[in-house]
Amino acid sequence: MITSIGLDGEDIDQVTFLEKPQIYVRTDDIIATAKDTLNQFNAEYEIIEETNIFTAIGKIVICKILKPGKALVAGPSLVSDMSILIDKLKSLYDYKIFIDGAFFRQSFASISETTVLVIGANAAFDMDQTIEYAKLTYQKLTLPVIPKQYLWVKDKEHISMMISNEKRVLSIDTVIGHVDEILNEDHYDLEMLFLPKSLTDEFVEKWIHTNHKFNFDLILKSGINIQLSDQNLKNLFKLNARIYVTNSIDVAEICINPFSPRGYEYDEVMFKEKLSLALNRKVINVKEDEYDEQT
Repeated sequence: MITSIGLDGEDIDQVTFLEKPQIYVRTDDIIATAKDTLNQFNAEYEIIEETNIFTAIGKIVICKILKPGKALVAGPSLVSDMSILIDKLKSLYDYKIFIDGAFFRQSFASISETTVLVIGANAAFDMDQTIEYAKLTYQKLTLPVIPKQYLWVKDKEHISMMISNEKRVLSIDTVIGHVDEILNEDHYDLEMLFLPKSLTDEFVEKWIHTNHKFNFDLILKSGINIQLSDQNLKNLFKLNARIYVTNSIDVAEICINPFSPRGYEYDEVMFKEKLSLALNRKVINVKEDEYDEQT
């Protein structure tokens, strides 16, 4: 089963105006896509069900492929809608579900059972800059799960903290507009801070500026909640702060694309070696390498 968090399968990317690989679907594949994309299919299909989920380009429908060919796929653009769609597909079929992701939409990894992280040359002309970005992204996605003493915050929807072993639940659920309320002299003995929503640039910048006054464990729902500029993300990890998550993300594979549609490419061997060393993980090129489904 295939769906997407945006529009995929078109010849030209609607944002970058660069060429994109098309989506080829096989007989009996199940596709969840906006109804208005069906006139762009050259694969034959039948509509199995129309859902009550809507996107900017129409209602999401579930189709079965009758004859292989190319497809244009546009699934839900909201995490909540995608979650509903996944539950529906799981209830109907015992298939693997593939969600085509996007560079700026990593939040969808939080509702997936497993994630494939793809690092492409298009991220930057300089290979080392791309590898640095990949390292930060991987570190963000694979933060460790909270230790047992903090499990009490797992279902909390408001900012929570521990000070001198005392558990406190605040009346606010976001740091936006409340940074000074949290990072102030009354909380210098803060032991743990749980943020149910985004970790922001403003919060991290003040934390870095006052870091010598604080020594607390930070708990987030997921690494996806870290919404920082690349520089602030780098500075955050330089703090050597203890950062945990209540919901881990399983990065099953790391893949590379050494080619950029902007007309340049990396040395594939060097790219794989450097990235594998930086992440301490096996890296594959899905177009060139053999893939072992048992790994």
